Amino acid sequence: MEELWKDIPIYDGLYQASNLGNIRAKERKIKKYSPYYQKVIEQTYKQRLLKPTLDKSGYYRVHLGINGKKYNGSVHRMVLMAFVGMPQQNQEACHNNGIPTDNRIENLRWDTHAENNRDRTKHGTYPKGKDHHNYGKPMSEELKARLAAYHTGAKRSDAIKQKMSEAQKRRWANVQKQKTA
Repeated sequence: MEELWKDIPIYDGLYQASNLGNIRAKERKIKKYSPYYQKVIEQTYKQRLLKPTLDKSGYYRVHLGINGKKYNGSVHRMVLMAFVGMPQQNQEACHNNGIPTDNRIENLRWDTHAENNRDRTKHGTYPKGKDHHNYGKPMSEELKARLAAYHTGAKRSDAIKQKMSEAQKRRWANVQKQKTA
């Protein structure tokens, strides 16, 4: 199969993804300050294939540099962005065969979290029983009571509703501050 390359939309034409799941940096010239010459110089970076690393979940990631800032991106998401387009709200990248290192475009799709979990169950990669991260953790009596109340349909108390409302107001205030900053 021939390897086809396409620009990754969110990276301003600096990086490309291939249909075989590779990522490369395109050739580019940047201006940066050189302490040696004590002036701004133009430096050329050659096109090169980026070496992916495995994260703790078993997915390939690559390190990117854009405007002096460093980013760490998932290879499977970049391939999908380049060949399928940007995800819609509440969509995540799914591997059709359940192998997280197989980033060929024919093995990837955008789908919902629920569908991704169904795939993980079907592929046998969804942790159950002793493999689940909450297995064997002690549960406080307060938490047991709250869960029992939730499952029996009990209404939230006015004090809890007030605390939740205050927390939402604080979060919203922080969001507004960040937008104006």
